[in-house]
Amino acid sequence: MENRVTTIISEVDKARKGIAACAVLFLALAVLCFAFSERVLLLLVRLLGRKLVSYSPEEGFIALASLSLYCAFVLTLPVAGYLLWRRLILPRVPAWRRWGGPVIAVAAALFVCGALLGYFVLLPAGIGFLVGFETRDVRALISAKKFISFCGTMLIALGLSFEAPLLAFFLAKLGWLKPAFFRNRWRHALLACTVLSAIITPTPDVYNMTLMAMPLLGLYFVSFLVVQVVAPRKAAVPTTDDDRGKPPDRVRNAEKGPGRAASGGPPPPDAPPS
Repeated sequence: MENRVTTIISEVDKARKGIAACAVLFLALAVLCFAFSERVLLLLVRLLGRKLVSYSPEEGFIALASLSLYCAFVLTLPVAGYLLWRRLILPRVPAWRRWGGPVIAVAAALFVCGALLGYFVLLPAGIGFLVGFETRDVRALISAKKFISFCGTMLIALGLSFEAPLLAFFLAKLGWLKPAFFRNRWRHALLACTVLSAIITPTPDVYNMTLMAMPLLGLYFVSFLVVQVVAPRKAAVPTTDDDRGKPPDRVRNAEKGPGRAASGGPPPPDAPPS
């Protein structure tokens, strides 16, 4: 019992140090990103095609500060993922030590793919749909703070959701996730993707929620294919009438011949002639 308590305290201390390191890195990157926040904001404003407005004297500063926090969060994710891999995964599965670098690279690539999908496909479609309700008498004035919150939430949510196939890969490797889970629960997944997209999407309109739900559902089926390939195969099940109901090892011994024992030893001597 004492050893178990000592182990828990050691794990908590390691986690505390890792969280503190990530927090310091996050704050340092936020200060650094603030110097480039106007350039990043220009990339987002291109999606809108018009200038943003500020409804209070401090909103311009708050908008740039929040944008730098979003950027710092994204840049901190690889370090946080590496610490999570080193402190939580490797002590339990030491055989995966050589996978550390490739895993971080693949995770970063998947996040970038999700963010690019959001920037070039989903955000233009969603923003165009919302702004398209302007009329001759109604002109949309987009708040800088709300626009940055909308774009940042969508891009980060898509980037993180693209990590699902990688997570499914490792869960299948550990034997915790089976293909049958995906085959039997696709209706539940459809409902879960709809609810999750409603939570993630900053706006309450159905159009943007549908745009977010489609890639989430696609990632569900991609994860299913990954698990289908990675999951260990089951032993062949006998199909003949004589073998039905027998364990697989007895079936294999029976196929070797009547003279082979289950242990693989030599056959018994021939019976003497009567």
